[in-house]
Amino acid sequence: MDPDRAIADDVESNAPALAQRTVPEESRPVTKQGAEEFRANTEDDAERAKFWLKNSIQVFDELSCTPEECLKCAISLLRNDAYHWWKTLISIVPKEAVNWDFFLEEFRKKYISERFIDQKHKEFLELKEGRMSIIEYEREFIRLSKYAR
Repeated sequence: MDPDRAIADDVESNAPALAQRTVPEESRPVTKQGAEEFRANTEDDAERAKFWLKNSIQVFDELSCTPEECLKCAISLLRNDAYHWWKTLISIVPKEAVNWDFFLEEFRKKYISERFIDQKHKEFLELKEGRMSIIEYEREFIRLSKYAR
């Protein structure tokens, strides 16, 4: 058994789900204290990855996790291709270099590219009301405004 996976599984088992939903279990992400699993696949987009990371950091802050605990918890939430990406990455990096800041930097590089940020910035600058209602326009303006520098 992989010792890193055993640690991640232990972290998972110590973080009970906050709420039970009526959606079938196999079709919904597992939540742990409000944090959701990150399942990377070809349909994933940078906006979803950014939301996952922001939400996870918020949960870890609320739980007053140390950087080491943040790293373990984040790894425990990676699934499918995301988990395999992480395992491959750490296999080629010196163990002493692997920490929470390293995870954040590498996750952002992998799943939230600079091209994505630039694209959203351009969308913000070119946003026009057009056929949108004022409410729809305001919602889109707020969503894209976080990409404005």
